[in-house]
Amino acid sequence: MDDILASANLGNGKSIHVATLARQTIVDAGADHLGFSGYFVFEADDTVEKKGIQVLGKASSFEAALRLIDIWNLRAA
Repeated sequence: MDDILASANLGNGKSIHVATLARQTIVDAGADHLGFSGYFVFEADDTVEKKGIQVLGKASSFEAALRLIDIWNLRAA
């Protein structure tokens, strides 16, 4: 994770993030079809059995990433 805009703990060793990702991380996650720049929404699993990330999507712009975080925070409140 390079530039993390937001994170939330989901419990059970899992968390969700909105962040930029390194090129190799994107490739390793099988998400290279999304391109290599921009902000990704992904779930991180830190359990021993599944350690890694799953890319869930990509924000269409920096502003879209910020809006997603705003919506996320409204839901949490």
